[in-house]
Amino acid sequence: MSRHAHLTTVIGLLFLAACHPAHDVDSNTADSEIRFVASDAIKQSGFPLSNLVEADGWLFLSGNLGIVPGQGLIPGGIGPETQQTMENIEGLLAAEGLGMDSIVKCTVMLADMAEWSAFDEVYKTFFEDNYPARSAFGASGLAANARVEVECIARR
Repeated sequence: MSRHAHLTTVIGLLFLAACHPAHDVDSNTADSEIRFVASDAIKQSGFPLSNLVEADGWLFLSGNLGIVPGQGLIPGGIGPETQQTMENIEGLLAAEGLGMDSIVKCTVMLADMAEWSAFDEVYKTFFEDNYPARSAFGASGLAANARVEVECIARR
């Protein structure tokens, strides 16, 4: 067999292997549990979201703002908002029996990227030595006229 024919055969076999699952999939493997957690405040607000959704030990937290429950957005700008936002995330995880060290990824939305360093000063106080992977972007508008919104993915 020529080198070209051999390479073509190998590529074809790799393609077939990639198209087929490594294990048989049947109705019994669909045992994945998905759990939706929505606070009473979220339910009463009528907002179409859950505070978090858990799927197979992965927790997907909706975007959190610096809202004090029952009072609205905390005044004072990026510093106090970041503090309250991270406390809200910490509270959601604590209710699940988890700590901030269970977070593997955060996405940060800032109303003004010039406030990045002020955000970071507060954010880093919520973690020990290991920080989650993180992305950030500037947004032209956040809910409740907030300065910051943070969503996270955690692992049980």
